[in-house]
Amino acid sequence: MLNKKRWSSAVWQILLVLFTLVFLSPMIYMVLNSFKPYSQMLKDPWGLPDTLFLDNYIKAFTQMKFFQSLYNSAVITIVSVFLIVVLGGLAAYPITRFDNRLTRFLSVYFLIGYMVPTQVLIVQIFSVMKKMHLINTKTGLILVYAAGVSFAVFMYQGFIRSMPVDMEESALIDGARPWQMFWKVVFPLLKPASATLIIFQTMWIWNDFVLSSLFLSSRKNLTLLLELHQCIGEFSLDWSVMLAIMCIVMFPMLVFYLLMQKQIISGMTAGAVKG
Repeated sequence: MLNKKRWSSAVWQILLVLFTLVFLSPMIYMVLNSFKPYSQMLKDPWGLPDTLFLDNYIKAFTQMKFFQSLYNSAVITIVSVFLIVVLGGLAAYPITRFDNRLTRFLSVYFLIGYMVPTQVLIVQIFSVMKKMHLINTKTGLILVYAAGVSFAVFMYQGFIRSMPVDMEESALIDGARPWQMFWKVVFPLLKPASATLIIFQTMWIWNDFVLSSLFLSSRKNLTLLLELHQCIGEFSLDWSVMLAIMCIVMFPMLVFYLLMQKQIISGMTAGAVKG
């Protein structure tokens, strides 16, 4: 019986390793060939590089505006996520704690905003942004991403409902104003929800291509993904350089994921329990 369990466990582990290799094969292919000349890439795409060929990365950094696009992506992502978290918490608290017609209407309103895909309203959004002269500006794209506050309100409501009211009442009795009570008592207790929102909204905004390509056009405002798309035409005949650019673009988000992987798992677990 024990041997049977060991064999079963070994088979499952082998299957998991094979599945992982299949899943990671595009990334392995990309990294390996980014360190090869184009001729060696065509000759032996899955082999190890003969030498550590760094010319592809030198060409990539020379041709692409990496630091400018990295700055654009960072500004757009950080400001958008900040607005989503802060505005989401401020909206979710009164909607959850006060029961009246206005809060019930707002609850349904934000829920509908969460359920309706952005792509359905893309024409209307573009028309409004054009009238406000926010096309091809980081500010305009940030405001579009900040519409993700609907999801933040929906998520914060589940956490706030599970929180006892006693601490809030005690803070008010001790002389705290409602504003102080929210920031010093309520909002710190929303840390698991905030961490989950920050992680997933960051990954979504950073990796978004559709909205950024629609609202940004000038080279100085391009995000990293748009800069990658811009380079496809320039290096379409030298895919070894193109793969090096892909590795460069992928690196910041890979570092972010490795640093935040514990928070991702704990945030998902907390969300499953509280929600």
